[in-house]
Amino acid sequence: MLNEDKLLVMGYDALVQINEKKVLEVAREWMDNKYDPGKLLNKLTEAMMEIGKKFDEKEYFLAQFILSSNIMENVTKMVLEEIAGTGLVLEHKGTIIMGTVKNDIHDLGKKIAASMLRVEGFTVIDLGKDVPADIIVKTAVEHDADIIIASSMTTLSMTGLREIRELLETVEQRNKAKLIVSGAPVTQEYADLVGADAYAKTAADAVMVTKRLMMK
Repeated sequence: MLNEDKLLVMGYDALVQINEKKVLEVAREWMDNKYDPGKLLNKLTEAMMEIGKKFDEKEYFLAQFILSSNIMENVTKMVLEEIAGTGLVLEHKGTIIMGTVKNDIHDLGKKIAASMLRVEGFTVIDLGKDVPADIIVKTAVEHDADIIIASSMTTLSMTGLREIRELLETVEQRNKAKLIVSGAPVTQEYADLVGADAYAKTAADAVMVTKRLMMK
């Protein structure tokens, strides 16, 4: 039986190498040994950050980035299902609504952020991509959400972020739900302009910002 440290290294290396079979094998052995699932998912999150760095530096192509994201999502799902099957309950840290705004079909970064947030103990409701602002706000109200994370990857769809903010002002949920905006063309200045509570540049930023807002 391999110890925790060796399995963590194997899982990290396998994901960075985009070896789905090996990542799943490591995850299965980890769960069979009843090790802390949070440790494994946190290590795989570190691997995703490394992959993102390689993608930014043009060392990895889009296809590799997409595949690694899908692997991370599948492993997270498997681990969470295993936890549910044992009857163990992760600490609930808050409810988050995520979505890519209307007229935008990009959601890779969002999917990675969703996996990372679930590892941290947040309940994440991912509405997917091309989501109208009113649906995002309506879902936040229905689930008494703590945080809304909305992304826009094109300048043409950025107005959807402002629309979410304006719709939030019309519902009581604005007193509770904080809005985090993200996306390639989005900046801190734009976040301030639309009245968002925070800006996240990367998936890792989204986790850190969410934790900070939840402490307020």
